[in-house]
Amino acid sequence: MWAARREQILQILSERSFATAEELAQLTGASLPTIRRDLQAMAEEGLIVRTRGGASLGTPGIGHEIPYLTRARVQLPEKRAIARAALEFIREGDVIALDVGSTTFELARLLRPRRNLTVFTASVPIAQLLANTEVVVFLLGGQLRKKELSIVGPLALRMAAQFYYDRFFMGVAGLHPEAGCTDFSLDDVEVKKVFLERAREIIVLADHTKLGHISFTAICPVQRVHQVITDAGADPQVVDRLRELGVEVRVVPVTEDRAAGRRGRMAHRH
Repeated sequence: MWAARREQILQILSERSFATAEELAQLTGASLPTIRRDLQAMAEEGLIVRTRGGASLGTPGIGHEIPYLTRARVQLPEKRAIARAALEFIREGDVIALDVGSTTFELARLLRPRRNLTVFTASVPIAQLLANTEVVVFLLGGQLRKKELSIVGPLALRMAAQFYYDRFFMGVAGLHPEAGCTDFSLDDVEVKKVFLERAREIIVLADHTKLGHISFTAICPVQRVHQVITDAGADPQVVDRLRELGVEVRVVPVTEDRAAGRRGRMAHRH
């Protein structure tokens, strides 16, 4: 019960900048004291930021990094819609690089039935997900960055630089027409840059919360990207500006997953 309610709280907070304890109690059907205990426990785990009267996922400032395990639980319908669209770009016999992150993880889920495919990744969760499949998986070696569950450092860079890739599916923390593609971690960005240099095609997977946002460190200008796949919640002005700069942007609808999530919350209230 606690685990399901925690997922529900995270999903609610992903859809709004802040929610009061009273609002969360109403939306989840739990008592106010229960919600307050939940929020305290989640704040201690680093999943949320506890504020006076309620909670949020944290201020999306330039240097703020939400842990991977938290991000993996939010904006799921958008990420899954983006992953389904990205799947169309993967062909039989491809050698692809899958970036670290929660949206690329959703793409990896869809790759499990594939056979004639080779995947390089610095993501431990993606490697684990594909471990018992027919997909050939190369997990970069190096130092584990625990917050992202990614592999970084000189050994990872050296290994990534030994190969060439048909496509690199890249995740970002921010995608801004002028500032370009940005991310939280210098170490993760160094790995991304190697994949960028070695890939024939660069496809950015970014839900609408990333568009127009600038994170801590630069990855590359937007003109370096061949395609951006985002969801229908994206700011139309940002999408138009990216297209003006020559970036192909595909905006995908979010349908049944989001509707199901809302129906589930409404049912809980009754």
